Amino acid sequence: MLFSEKEMKEILSQDIQISDTVNKRIKDTYKMLKEEDKRSQKTPRRRRFSYAAAAVAVAACLAVPGAVYAAANLDFFDAMFGNTTKKSTPVTETEVDTGKLNEDGTPKMQSVTLPSHEFVPVDPELAQELTGGGCMSEPLVKELGDHTLTVENLVYDQNGAVITFTLERPDGVTMMIGDADTNVGKGAHLAEDRTYSFSFETTSDDIFGGENIYVDTEKSTADKMYCTAYLLWSHKLPEGVYPQLSIAKHPGNVADVTIKKDDWTDEEWIQKMDDFYAQTKIEQIPLTDHAAIPVRKIGGWLTYSPISLGVDLSKNFGLSVEEAYDPGQLTHLEIRFKDGSSYVVSDRENLIENSGYVLGGVGDPQTWYMTAFNRIVDVDEIQEIVVNDKAFPVE
Repeated sequence: MLFSEKEMKEILSQDIQISDTVNKRIKDTYKMLKEEDKRSQKTPRRRRFSYAAAAVAVAACLAVPGAVYAAANLDFFDAMFGNTTKKSTPVTETEVDTGKLNEDGTPKMQSVTLPSHEFVPVDPELAQELTGGGCMSEPLVKELGDHTLTVENLVYDQNGAVITFTLERPDGVTMMIGDADTNVGKGAHLAEDRTYSFSFETTSDDIFGGENIYVDTEKSTADKMYCTAYLLWSHKLPEGVYPQLSIAKHPGNVADVTIKKDDWTDEEWIQKMDDFYAQTKIEQIPLTDHAAIPVRKIGGWLTYSPISLGVDLSKNFGLSVEEAYDPGQLTHLEIRFKDGSSYVVSDRENLIENSGYVLGGVGDPQTWYMTAFNRIVDVDEIQEIVVNDKAFPVE
C-alpha cells in the first residue's frame, strides 16, 4: 500500500510479455519494490512510515494470544482462506489502462492475459489448529480522519502474514481503491487523494512487508470494504519481531506532492517531498506478541508452513545467484499430498496462479522466492513439494 495510483499506472505502462502473464505479475511486484528502494535513496523519508524526521508515537501492544477471540470468531479463517465469498476466476483476456494517451487523447489500453485463480473451502477448526488460532485477542480499531480502520485478525510466520481488516466511511470509502478488477490484478491500493496512509509492516525498521490486498466484493459496500491482505516480508522474520500497523497522518493531501508539477525541478520536487514527510506524524502499533507459526525446512533452502512457502532458487536448480534473483525462474510450484491430491500454487505454462501474493529477490543473499498461499495447507499431509521439474520429498 506504499504505492500511489499514479505509480501503479506507471508500472502498468512498462513493456510486458503478453505471452508470459504469470512471469509478468511476479516481475511487476519485483520492479515495484526496486523502484521504491531507488526513490528512497533520493528521499529517505518516503520509503517507509518509519521516517527519522517524523514524530513517532509507538502504542502499547493491544493483542495477546488469541485463542478465546478466535474460537468465538472462526469465520475469519473463511475470510482469509475460504471460498464462501471469494470467487474462483478462469484465465481471462482483458485490457488495462497504461496511464498513457493515444494521439486522439483517449486512454491507451494494452491487452493482457490474466491467469486463473482458484479458491477452495476451509475447515475453520483445522485452520485454528494449524495456525494456533490467530494472533489477536480482539479487533484493533483506529480512526483515520473520517475513515475507520479495523484490523480483525492475523496469522503469520517468518515468510509472511495474512491479515483481515475493514475500512469504512459513512459517505463512502475514498481512501482505498479496490474492486473485482484489482483482485485479479495488482490488488487494492491507497488513493492519491488522501490525508492519511496505513500499511502493515514489522516491529523491525529493517524488515517491511510487500502485499496484495484482496477485496471481498460480495460483502463490501460503498461505505465499508472487507479486505484480506496477503503479505510477504522483505527478509525472514527473526524471533522477537512481530507484525505491526503503521499509520501516517499527513500535513496535507498526498496528491499535492506525489504528482510532480511541470513547473517544479527535480530538486524542488524532492525538497517538497522531504518537507511533506518531515511533517508527517507516525503511529506504530504492534498487532501481536504471539509467536509466529513454525516453519518446516527441506535442506535449509526451502521453508514452508500452513500459510506460505519460500525457496532459494540459487540452490539445486543450476542457476547463478544473479539468475536466481529473478523470480521468473520459477515456472511451476506444486504441493502434493499423501492422499494423491495436489495444490498447484503456480504454473506458468498453464496460466495458473493460486497464491495470495508472490515476491522474489528477498532475504539474504536476495535470492529467495516467497509465496503466500490462498488456502490453508495441512503440512502433516504433504508428501512432496515440486519446484519446476524437481520433486522434493518431505521427511
